[in-house]
Amino acid sequence: MPDIFQGKVKFVCRGEQLTAWLNVLIEHGVKAEDIYWVDKDRVELTLALPDFFRIIPFLRQYRIRIKILEKKGLPFLLQKIKRRKFFHIGFIFFIFILFAMSSFIWHIDIEGAEDFPTEHIRSILAEEGVFVGQFKYRLPNDRHLQERLLERLPEASWIGVRIEGTRAVITVVNKKKVDHLKKEQEEKGPVDLVSNKHAMIVDMQVERGRPVVDIYDVVQKGQLLVSGEYGNPEQPDTGKIVGAKGKVIGEVWYESEVTLPLIEERKEYTGQRDKVTHFFIGSKIFRNPFHRAMPLKRYETIQSMRSLYLGNWKLPFGLVDEERLEMRSVQYHRPLKEAIQLAIQRAKEELSINLGSEGRILTEKVLHQRIDNGKVYLKIHFDVLENIAVSQPILQGE
Repeated sequence: MPDIFQGKVKFVCRGEQLTAWLNVLIEHGVKAEDIYWVDKDRVELTLALPDFFRIIPFLRQYRIRIKILEKKGLPFLLQKIKRRKFFHIGFIFFIFILFAMSSFIWHIDIEGAEDFPTEHIRSILAEEGVFVGQFKYRLPNDRHLQERLLERLPEASWIGVRIEGTRAVITVVNKKKVDHLKKEQEEKGPVDLVSNKHAMIVDMQVERGRPVVDIYDVVQKGQLLVSGEYGNPEQPDTGKIVGAKGKVIGEVWYESEVTLPLIEERKEYTGQRDKVTHFFIGSKIFRNPFHRAMPLKRYETIQSMRSLYLGNWKLPFGLVDEERLEMRSVQYHRPLKEAIQLAIQRAKEELSINLGSEGRILTEKVLHQRIDNGKVYLKIHFDVLENIAVSQPILQGE
């Protein structure tokens, strides 16, 4: 049997009959190693652990005293582990935790996605089963994930997926951008700028072309604002066609009709609430089996996740604080003045969406209001500033 399994003991012996004692050991087949005489009354030697137990009776017989210097081998290691079993259990548990933690996805890095909101990509990945705390063996196939991402991100020309340890790396290559407006203008050729609404002009920002109207002129829809041809309009052959470019800001008038109920159903909390804490691993919530839920007729549920951390590492499990709030429906009788202000605000918001970032509402005025069947009906007039110029191709030969 190898020495490491049976163990060895190195010790020093002291006594007056050391020589006789060593001869007896040899006669009984005890194999001593590394015998070293320190002086005439002391000797150092190394014995296998089974032989060490065999010489104990001879130590008493020859009045030999010993001092153990060193212990080697598996038996002593096991004895040491037994004495410090909690430490070693903790160490084994720590190794298990490290191994388990390496089986999760801890980070998701998205590279090259300048034209895509990162949170949008992360939400798509979560729907496809890739999120922080996911088991690596539950991740979808790389090729399948690439195909799914390309389907949901058609603006990307290529998407790469790779797993590096506990990190998922998503590389997005954007399609080459094309200036569609410029391409459309090139296809159309030179253009005039005409009005797309009935309006009064308040400002002109012409970069190229010849203005044919002035500020404070009232123009009709389709009327020419900026000509894309330089020169005398009465002599078109003498002019140079350059194409018009710029903005013409006009004051436009809108009318909007809005209906708003004076009685509104609202939810109101009663003050009764029920709280409980559950446990979660990854995306799976394990409900508390010992909780007795309070009977609530109608309620709203609010959940708050509390992940556990090991240092700076976010573990894929933790606690879920769940709170149920009882509520009831009540009728809110809105005052007429409040209803009118709210209707005007909603009409302004809807108009602002249609105007875009360049439009601006100047004033509003209620033209007519009436109340019928618990509802208020409003007709509102708006004065708006917006760009009224749109391109129109110049037909050669005009």
